Amino acid sequence: MSRKFNIAGPCLPERHYMLDAISRLGEVLPLVEEGEYFIIHAARQSGKTTFLRAMTKKLNQSGKYYALYCSLENVQGIDDAEKGIPGIIGSLLYDLQVSSIPHSDQFAVNANSINNMSALTKVLSDFCSLLDKPFVVFFDEADGLSGLTMISFLRQLRKGFINRSDSQFVHSLSLIGMLNINEYKMQYRSESETLGTASPFNIVAKSLTLQNFSKEEVAELYAQHTADT
Repeated sequence: MSRKFNIAGPCLPERHYMLDAISRLGEVLPLVEEGEYFIIHAARQSGKTTFLRAMTKKLNQSGKYYALYCSLENVQGIDDAEKGIPGIIGSLLYDLQVSSIPHSDQFAVNANSINNMSALTKVLSDFCSLLDKPFVVFFDEADGLSGLTMISFLRQLRKGFINRSDSQFVHSLSLIGMLNINEYKMQYRSESETLGTASPFNIVAKSLTLQNFSKEEVAELYAQHTADT
């Protein structure tokens, strides 16, 4: 199959003309190694998913981590945390089961008996305690969460993060979407429940973005086409 320029979905090296995905955000690997939680935000079709899948594969192949890419797209628009948090856990469960990460069959086995306000923290902590390597999670489409689901999601991740010295939890984690974390606070404020004066995800070490292709990068893509044709 001949390669083509792709504008729909993740790029695949064998099918599409593409740049080295990892090199586009070289800052991510050091953040993972340092155990940081961070944000990646960029416009649609800027290469986020292509980058995330490549980074997940690289981390798993390194032998140092268990890395998981998890899309939260199916939980978008669920304001009620009583439904949203189980939806997030379900997304994690599905992506774990199609991964090669060990003990995936034991993830969230007792989730139904845990209060949803702490269920995400609990199932992630329990799962990390089963692993012999640090666990890394990339949550794609995270900015699509809304209302109390978003608030509970962020608060539970923060709780797990700050208690890492006492119990196992995700080593490094990233939230990915079109919006920066500061915009989460503005978007999900309501009269009855807010993110508060400080974001519950104020544990972010860095906020990164994918830039548009440079002139040199565009030239490299065209050169790949020229070489093929």
